[in-house]
Formats: sequence, structure tokens, C-alpha cells
Amino acid sequence: MTAPHDDSFIEDLRAFLAGVGQDGPAVAVTTAPRLPDLEPDTRIRTVSGATATDLGGLYTSFARVWDFPDHFGRNKDAFDDCMRDLETAAAEGDAPSTIVVHIAQAHRLLDSDDAGFTWFAQSVEFYRDEYQDGGRTFAVILSTSDSRLGEVRSRWSDAGVAITDLSNLR
Repeated sequence: MTAPHDDSFIEDLRAFLAGVGQDGPAVAVTTAPRLPDLEPDTRIRTVSGATATDLGGLYTSFARVWDFPDHFGRNKDAFDDCMRDLETAAAEGDAPSTIVVHIAQAHRLLDSDDAGFTWFAQSVEFYRDEYQDGGRTFAVILSTSDSRLGEVRSRWSDAGVAITDLSNLR
């Protein structure tokens, strides 16, 4: 069940995703704990930052949520391979036009692994470009509390990642 969202939040979310498809920032932050359902060809999967505080947890969480293959090697190269092929990993029929990784409790994401965080954060643009080459959109939306919003923005910015703020658009 998703939380209710007003029309302006949904439109702003759609505008963000359209911008990602045109080389805009691939990461957004919000205080909304859940994302609304969008078009049928949009896949949204939620990963909890609380279960992904180190690389092992990140690998396990993403593998579970996106149904990575059994032979997933639990290393950065294998992760990159799986992330570039989520439409197959999601095993939901036709390839979606838009893939969204929603990270709840984003302030916890890789909070015990700064080098792992930097690698993951900087990889998002790579994933975006890979999907864009195939005519699809890839984005990450970070959810956190009001009190942690600045911390999340700063951490991603310090890693060199452009971030769009959806928190004031509801």
C-alpha cells in the first residue's frame, strides 16, 4: 500500500523522471516515505538503507528486491552487471521503460562504508547512461526524514553526484 500523494507531487516526480531521460540528474531526494504507483511500464522497487549499511548488505538487499540471478557474484563487477539488466532480473515480462530504485532510510545507506558509498553513488550516472542507450530511464529516489534531509543531500553532493530535491514539491 502506498501513501497518498497529491497531484503536484506525482507531476513533479514524473517531471524528474522525464529530466533523467534527457541527461538530467538521476538522483532525487524526498521526505515522502513511499512513492506512488506510476505508469504500468515503470518499475519501482524499494531498498531499505537500514539493510544496506555495508556492501554485503547492499548486495543482499538489491539481489532480493530485484531478484538477481542465483549466480550473482556479490562483488562490484557482478553488481554492475545485474544493475544494467534489471528488466530481466525483475522477471516481470516486457522490459519497463522506466526503472526506479527507491531507497528508504537513505541516511543509513552504506553508512559504515564511505568508499563503498562513493562507488555506488558515482555508479548511478553510469547505470542511467546504460539504460538511456537502450531508450529507457533509470533513476534513484532517496527517502529520509526532514531532520536527515541535509545530511543525505550533502553526502551525495560530496560524492560528486547531482541531486534533485523533491522534498518541497508535495
